[in-house]
Amino acid sequence: MSVAPGWYVDPADPATRRYWDGEGWIGAPIPVDATPPEGPP
Repeated sequence: MSVAPGWYVDPADPATRRYWDGEGWIGAPIPVDATPPEGPP
């Protein structure tokens, strides 16, 4: 089962979010309490 692309809590650092492109993490992490941008970084 694949996970849809989007911003998710980073499993390596629960204080941040990262963008999952459907295959892997991309871009720099952002603080978990920040509003993520629309779409990929």
